Amino acid sequence: MTLAPVAAGKNTRNATEPKIIYAESLMERHIVEILVILLKSYPEGAIRREDFDPLTQDLINRGYTQSEIETAMFLYHSRQDGSRTVRASGVINQNAFRVLHDVEKAILTTDAYGYLISLNQLGLISVEEMDSIIERAVMLGGRRVDMEEIKMFVATHIMDQENGLPGPGQSYYLKLSTDRIQ
Repeated sequence: MTLAPVAAGKNTRNATEPKIIYAESLMERHIVEILVILLKSYPEGAIRREDFDPLTQDLINRGYTQSEIETAMFLYHSRQDGSRTVRASGVINQNAFRVLHDVEKAILTTDAYGYLISLNQLGLISVEEMDSIIERAVMLGGRRVDMEEIKMFVATHIMDQENGLPGPGQSYYLKLSTDRIQ
């Protein structure tokens, strides 16, 4: 599968090299951004029917697509319904706090680590998932990982972990893989 690259600012290592983000990864990142908005706005998980249309219109006005919004809603509701499988082993206390090793501190920017902590506090990622994302950042070979890159890692991680996620162009409301938005 070939994805069209989308330019996204400059690489923090070398200001002359553009950072390339692929369109599918950008969509995944937008889905996570919408999830964060939903979790902050509706922490109890109850989006009232009368709030749905204004919420959708607000997200469209912010620049998100209908497909991104529907996919994020699907994930939000599946997490609220408890259908998300818990990946925590049960050994780690839910109030555990992840302390970075010196190597990890050298690689992650403060903003990137703060973003991971906020996602953990919102319940979007577990401590173990945060650890997995940090490990992935460390495996880049020692270069700094900023907030934009960590957002991509998180989006990829969340999308890889979800089962039954509608693919691009498929609606949350459509139940068959052959159903497509025209």
